[in-house]
Amino acid sequence: MQRATAVLLLIFFSILISACGPRITPEEAKVLVVLDEIQRGVESNIDFDQFERLLNTAKAEISLLEQNSKKNPCFMSAVNKCYSSYEIARKAWQRKEAEQDLKRKEDMEMTLSFSLSFSALNIKKANKCYE
Repeated sequence: MQRATAVLLLIFFSILISACGPRITPEEAKVLVVLDEIQRGVESNIDFDQFERLLNTAKAEISLLEQNSKKNPCFMSAVNKCYSSYEIARKAWQRKEAEQDLKRKEDMEMTLSFSLSFSALNIKKANKCYE
């Protein structure tokens, strides 16, 4: 089911982007699909293990993209910022779960929330690189 959704999103992003301006590469579209899948997951309350698996997939896809000689600097900047924010969110999530102090848990929750919001913003920025 998730694979079918990912394929549909990949097709959607490709069609959407191919209709105007510079064209997104299939590799870039795949990265956007994975990042979007993470975002939709956190919005639907996935557990930490699922989040971490998706994050590892995103890291692998970004690494493949970075090996490509034709990189869009705007796109890569937004993608790297998004991924970095997800990494901060991952660390905050881990610390929040392990923390005993209520105030510190609240701090980690705020960090998690901010990082996830910043990630969503950078997904939008990555999409705008091809408008």
